Amino acid sequence: MNLKFVNPVTKPSRITYDSLSALARQGLGKSRLSPAEAEEVRAAVERHRQRQIEPTRIVAKPGWFLRRLENILQSESGPIYRILHRYYFLPNSRWIDKARANLIVKIGQPAVHVDKYTVWHRKRPWKGTELYITLSVPSNWRSSVLAAGIADAGGLLTLSAQQVAEDAWQAAWLVQGRGYDFRTESGYIVRCADGTYAHARTLQHARAIADKRAKAWAERVQAEERKRAEAEAQARLRTLRNQLAAMTREQIAADYGDLPITLHDSIRAGNCQDGTLQWCTRWADGRTSGTVRDVIKTGAPLDEYLLRALAVAIARAR
Repeated sequence: MNLKFVNPVTKPSRITYDSLSALARQGLGKSRLSPAEAEEVRAAVERHRQRQIEPTRIVAKPGWFLRRLENILQSESGPIYRILHRYYFLPNSRWIDKARANLIVKIGQPAVHVDKYTVWHRKRPWKGTELYITLSVPSNWRSSVLAAGIADAGGLLTLSAQQVAEDAWQAAWLVQGRGYDFRTESGYIVRCADGTYAHARTLQHARAIADKRAKAWAERVQAEERKRAEAEAQARLRTLRNQLAAMTREQIAADYGDLPITLHDSIRAGNCQDGTLQWCTRWADGRTSGTVRDVIKTGAPLDEYLLRALAVAIARAR
């Protein structure tokens, strides 16, 4: 730092904004830093952070092309920034300008490094977190990950990927723990039959997850198809019932008189068994089967129950 201290200070155990600001207040003999002094402290912390990034984890050779590629990848309009803000918990405050997440992208092996600082509102009542997320991705990230459509597979940011099968990749992805604890995990990503993605340490485990989801998805599809078929059948029955209601007895007997009708047709129409048996006893001398013409000849009123039973019998015979 370029601040001129008037009091002696000791070396801080940790290089964070809080520790350095306390050291600066001690050295300057102040209870509170000015905005310019606070900005100088933040700049010192950032310089230290840049020096501490492990060169073995984030490897980037100097050069115009790599710098340009890093700027493109860390752009706020780029896919990495959008995925981070869509699927991960990040600081965001309307009251504190600097309480936000800052993305830095380096070219190298998949890695993540996070620095967080406490920032205050200008009137001091509110505080927030300023987050710096440094991600390392390979130089072919756009062709191997983004072009493959797995940049946000399963709601996780894919840092690197190498295709090993038509529907599988050996990959590394970003995982968020508690709070702002980020880490990378590596393994395999498999695209499931339902369009989702399964992440696992091994390819066999990932495929097992995908197969389980495919089975559940197939069962859901079959259930939806059955439900749709039942709805269509009910709609046809309602239409047929309305047609019967508009016809005379003679017309029903002429058009459908030879079709069979049984006790089970009435039950399938929603009529209770006891009520149907009582109807058979009263109007059909106890018979539980016959033809539509037999039902018409009983002289029973064409009420809602009988119309529904006739509609089911006619639809079944068709």
